[in-house]
This record gives sequence, structure tokens and C-alpha cells, in this order.
Amino acid sequence: MSGLFGTEIERSPIKSVEWYTPAWVFDELGLQFDLDPSSPHDMVTAVPAATKYTVFDDGLSKPWYGRVWLNPPYGKETPQWMNRMIAHGNGVALVFSRTDASWCQAAMRSATAMLFVQGRIDFVPGRENQHKKSRSGAGTVMFAWGDECASALERMSDRGMYIRVSS
Repeated sequence: MSGLFGTEIERSPIKSVEWYTPAWVFDELGLQFDLDPSSPHDMVTAVPAATKYTVFDDGLSKPWYGRVWLNPPYGKETPQWMNRMIAHGNGVALVFSRTDASWCQAAMRSATAMLFVQGRIDFVPGRENQHKKSRSGAGTVMFAWGDECASALERMSDRGMYIRVSS
């Protein structure tokens, strides 16, 4: 799949890289989402989304609509997911803060707002990751597209550095 950054990445075979966003994130955002296109497959999550695509649905190839929650698979596929979110332009994405990466630079240029989370988030491990640490290996940034999503991030501004991008 070719994206904003001209990358071609072959999808890897299905394996568990399932980590869940903790419920407090959604409690503080106070939003309902229409779609979670990269929902974990091995347990029920706290994501308040009407529709959830798992790895078995291939959320990158399916239609995206409404307000989207995106906590994509981290790694070599992150640019593809972020390209799709940038193109969609409505929702919230939670990703590693890789400010030097082209996908992160593109998100910073296109988002309505961003929140650089202070400290590390303790993610909830999926069944196959129960033995691994839950704290992420890098800082986190949340990007918002759209005024309602930007306002939701602003409500979380006590959690880090909130930046509203002027339009």
C-alpha cells in the first residue's frame, strides 16, 4: 500500500501484538467513537466505539467513517495507519511520540490539536502479553482532528503539553 510518505509495506502474518488503551483515557476524553479500525482481537476493550475492526477484518482496507479512535499497531505499519487517519481527518490517534518520523511530522502539520502525554502510559496487555511489562517503551502523543476531538484533548491538558493548532 502506498501512502503519504510513499512507503510500501507488506502486511505481516497475524500474531499477537495486542495492547489495550486503559479505560481512564476514554473516561477523560468523554467521547463516543463511530469506529475503531485497529481493535485488539483477543479481549473486549474499553474503546467506546460502535464498530470495531480487528486484524482479521483488515481495518486499513475497509471504509472509515465518522469519528475514529486509532491506537494502531506500533512498528513498521504505523505510517500506513497514520496516513489513513490524516486522510480521514476526524478522530483521535494515540501513538508513540516519534517526532522525528515523517508520519509524526505529517500528523503534527494536519491535526487540529495534540497532547504530548507526560510520563509513560501503562497499557493493558492482551492475553498473549500477560507476562510482559505494560508500560510503553516511549512517550505518547495524542492527535486530534476536528474541534470536538481537540476540545476532548484539551480536557486532558493536565496530563501533559496540549497544543491547539491555529487554522
